[in-house]
Amino acid sequence: MADRYITKTIAFFLIIFLGWVSFVPEPWQVKYGLQVKYALFILLILSLYRHKFNFAAYFFEKSTLALWIYLFLISLNIPFAQDKKLALGFYTDFSLSIILIFFLFKNEIAPNNIKKIFYALYLCAAAVCLFGFLEIFTKTNIIYTKLLYNDYYERCIQQGRMMSTLIHPNILGAYLVASLPLAHYFYKHGSSLNARRIKLFIFLLIITALILTFSRGTYIAILLTVTVWLILKKEARWAFFLWALVLFFSFIFSFFSLHWEFRRLCLREFWVYITYGYHRLAQYSVTFSMLKAHPFVGIGLQHYRPLFNVYSSWRLPYEVMIPDSIYLMHLAETGLVGLSGFILLLLSFFKEIRLTYRRLSGDNKALFLAIILGFLGLLFNMAFFDGFLWRTPFYLFCIFAATAAGSRKAFLIK
Repeated sequence: MADRYITKTIAFFLIIFLGWVSFVPEPWQVKYGLQVKYALFILLILSLYRHKFNFAAYFFEKSTLALWIYLFLISLNIPFAQDKKLALGFYTDFSLSIILIFFLFKNEIAPNNIKKIFYALYLCAAAVCLFGFLEIFTKTNIIYTKLLYNDYYERCIQQGRMMSTLIHPNILGAYLVASLPLAHYFYKHGSSLNARRIKLFIFLLIITALILTFSRGTYIAILLTVTVWLILKKEARWAFFLWALVLFFSFIFSFFSLHWEFRRLCLREFWVYITYGYHRLAQYSVTFSMLKAHPFVGIGLQHYRPLFNVYSSWRLPYEVMIPDSIYLMHLAETGLVGLSGFILLLLSFFKEIRLTYRRLSGDNKALFLAIILGFLGLLFNMAFFDGFLWRTPFYLFCIFAATAAGSRKAFLIK
């Protein structure tokens, strides 16, 4: 009886945590990050109690070995970092967050609550979109005009780019890309006609919000995610047709005079941005200069911006002194060793995903596919921004990764 109440209590607060991830802007997440860790630690103790403090089974299952290897490998840069205190401080916060969130969700996502947890994320995404549309229609965001300063607010609001509760369109885009496959799943599995109509509305709401981020990285992530979905459905020809159609219209629109936001979608503008955009060239050049100088363990965690000007002849604004890719960030700050650890981690997750997916059928398979497509969309999107330096996408990564690692247990697969 006690175990049942503890399970329900933990599940309730994990859903509250999803609300925190969805509705609380980045500066407040940073400000109250310690208090959140205390709360997660208490939940972890409760979860361990429910599992009879079996530390070996809780923390050291075969599916979690790669996580411990990854955390060890990225720590190797700390003794060689220029500012060891800076590197150690980031590593401590980073690794503690991963351990708390990953193991809580991995061990508490069970057959009776996995759908509830992701349904909660889906509803949170719908609410975030509604607030975003209020922002677009009123051309103001009360959070950033009355409650919290946002460096990006004036520029994004003038450009008509949606940011909602997530402080920047790119962060909103990553959040919604992860949520979109869930929205499709819950629409397709509506229990009644009226329920399906409401869920169709939410699905279209999320798609429209994604468009209004005007984030090119987000658009590419969506296309890649849909491509994977079509391939898994054995409809690869439609994936080819989709890319051909997108490239065709992007090319055609390059010859029209369009408003700034829509001009970003044109193939010509995109090509100019990638090949001649001064800060993109600098970012790529600096990243590989750092790797050349420190190939094995990198320059040190959180050292990219402080050392940017050492490796660059360009003098860029602070905002763009970053590689704009989680993978390039690993390469520069943790070297080949750290990036190898991250790749090993992802491969271990996809091994678990493959084993689970092959053994599922029916509704369970459809739900699991939606979760994994959301995870893939997040990973694709993080190729275009520094995802682990923002709390919401980083926390989402931990949640989806935990679900992947614990998928066989969650779906009762031996």
